[in-house]
Amino acid sequence: NRYYLQHCEHYDRSYKALRWVDVTSAEMRKFFAIIFLMGHTRRDNLKEYWSTDPFLEIPIFGKLMSRKRFEQIWWCLHFNDNELQPQSTSRLFKIQPLLNSFIQKFQTVYKPNQQLSSDESVIPWRGRLRMRTYNPGKLTTYGLLFRVVTESTSGYIGNLEMYSGEGKKLQETILSVLEPYLDQNYHVHQDNYYNTVATAEHLFSRKVRVCGTIRVNRGLPPDLKEECKSLKRGETTFRRKGDILLQSWRDTCVVNMISTIHNSSMVDVQRRHGQGSTCHTMFMKGVDRADQYLAHYSLPQKAVKWIKKVALWHINSDIFNSFLVFKNLNPHSKLKYRAELAAGTVLVRPGPSTPTPRRPHFDPPGRLSGDMRKHTLAKIVKSEHFKRKQPSRQCHVCAIHKKRRTAYICKFCVMPLHRGECFEKYHTLKHF
Repeated sequence: NRYYLQHCEHYDRSYKALRWVDVTSAEMRKFFAIIFLMGHTRRDNLKEYWSTDPFLEIPIFGKLMSRKRFEQIWWCLHFNDNELQPQSTSRLFKIQPLLNSFIQKFQTVYKPNQQLSSDESVIPWRGRLRMRTYNPGKLTTYGLLFRVVTESTSGYIGNLEMYSGEGKKLQETILSVLEPYLDQNYHVHQDNYYNTVATAEHLFSRKVRVCGTIRVNRGLPPDLKEECKSLKRGETTFRRKGDILLQSWRDTCVVNMISTIHNSSMVDVQRRHGQGSTCHTMFMKGVDRADQYLAHYSLPQKAVKWIKKVALWHINSDIFNSFLVFKNLNPHSKLKYRAELAAGTVLVRPGPSTPTPRRPHFDPPGRLSGDMRKHTLAKIVKSEHFKRKQPSRQCHVCAIHKKRRTAYICKFCVMPLHRGECFEKYHTLKHF
């Protein structure tokens, strides 16, 4: 509502635009329910979700909200007051309130177990943006980067931080994203991009133990580097500095590990090809597990502005986290949970006051079925934008000869019809 008041002169230029009506909380729940359902049913474009074609029609979308109203709310959807932006230098100003709200909920609703996984997640984005990252070694080459901490076993997202390109050092980023878990004896598993000897020492002093691979130039002693060159396959060597263990072994290549959790003993693990000797991969895939779920049930709404793209990703993450909490108490599948969330068990279910949808452009296949029990007349329910007291529409049968309006509609065919002769003709005659 505030964004519309600030930019109403730009919106009202279009002669096809709906008259603006302030959005209520109930209407916003319907709006987000539609977005959740879009993750279930894929369409080529937005208009097809409200299609009246019998082969493409999804009645629930029209019952919840008209397409023009949905587009109207989507255009005005913002998460901060733009008039306050000159006072802020943060690049995340427009999305920061939403990020703070979700992160606060993530950390209060559920407490993860001891094993955590820290990695990065990327939202695909090829638009022009200073914060956009480029990594040719990843499947998503261009995108918006997030540092994510998850529970290793389930993938529950406990904390995250969006990369904004403001020159923050790597160790500061690691400490910032792990802030809620410091001084609580958590075990964090990271890959070689985040691990350094200095970072491991600092985290150990804050009662957080780490484990993961490490790059050669991140603090390995020179004698260990030289000894690694002469290792044969299956051989191992290590160095210890207090509680910090640096261990190297050769498999197909030299693998360097850092840990403040384990000792130097090796455990052989049967793999597809030969033997392996690491337990790091057991707890490292928490972020990958979360990304897998988010990709399977992604919210497909395309967005020109990166703010709305990030907002949809966070909403999807919130649904995933709520599902993990829900799954501990209920045996339903994820698909059923999301359907109930969108259809009404959690948010809203269309009731008797739901506006009557538009009539289809084509006659439904069942209009001449002969089963008159399923063809019943109901009064047309007006929408919130309708100005007259009594809603009416043009009768489909009378419209061929002369224009007459009716206050009734066939509930099965969604076709405006008069009671009596018009209703009987439409359901019994092929050409009326």
